[in-house]
Amino acid sequence: MEGFDQMKKKLNLDKTIIMAVILNLVQLGTIVGIIVYFYIFNHGDVVKTEFYSWYILFVIFILMVMLNCFLTIRDIQSLRHSDLHYNMIKNTLEELQSLNTTLRAQRHDFMNHLQVVYGLMEMEDYKEATEYIETVYNDIQKVNQVLRTANPAVNALLQAKVLFAEKRGITTKLKITTQLKDLKVPAWEFCRILGNIIDNAIYALQEKDGFRLIEVELFEDLKNYGFRIRNNGGKIPENLISKIFEVGITTKGDKGDGMGLAIVKELIEEYNGQISVKSDDEYTFFEGSVIR
Repeated sequence: MEGFDQMKKKLNLDKTIIMAVILNLVQLGTIVGIIVYFYIFNHGDVVKTEFYSWYILFVIFILMVMLNCFLTIRDIQSLRHSDLHYNMIKNTLEELQSLNTTLRAQRHDFMNHLQVVYGLMEMEDYKEATEYIETVYNDIQKVNQVLRTANPAVNALLQAKVLFAEKRGITTKLKITTQLKDLKVPAWEFCRILGNIIDNAIYALQEKDGFRLIEVELFEDLKNYGFRIRNNGGKIPENLISKIFEVGITTKGDKGDGMGLAIVKELIEEYNGQISVKSDDEYTFFEGSVIR
């Protein structure tokens, strides 16, 4: 993590973009200034052929500046893409670190749990021992559920989202029947897809009273890797659901930017996949897949 933070300090994207724009403007302004000065103060003293030579030179300079601007814009886009990669990798590392900490804590507590159960059995307090074992078992199962894929980044993401949701009183259920081996979608982009949809589900449930539920299913068939994510939040309005994947469309009001689901759709289609959404008074249901 320290290495990534140092890299981030070296790659200050906003400053880089501002400096590139300023340099291009200064370059263009200098060229225009020179030509204007020549035209105003020296035009009458030069022959017509010299004027046309300067005019041709001016056009060449303008074309060079335009080419330079194009290359600069392309480099800026590349920098932004690199910055996005950095942020996603950093988030993934943080989630992996959190998952590793949880696993280490479970290992550390295992002997303590055995001692407690042994003590309860020695005292023949079998009911308390059974209840204690059930509590420990449920905690272990929460972690075991997210360790079923062969993709550490996906495992870490699911662990982070489960903990995040449960801290807000939201019940999460995972059903994982695939290891996601040889997944063509890069891990950080697949995490981006799942993370955006799960975050939307958590947001939709924050204001709901009573039982709140998110179900995440990862599966595979002969042709595809797929996911299903549903929540029992409010119904998405009819006027929004048909264009929910468009840029700028959000169900979060002023708190949303309308980019999350648009990015999800773009990523899935980039890898020859598809995604759909259904919403009624009971559930909102997202289903997507990418070709294996």
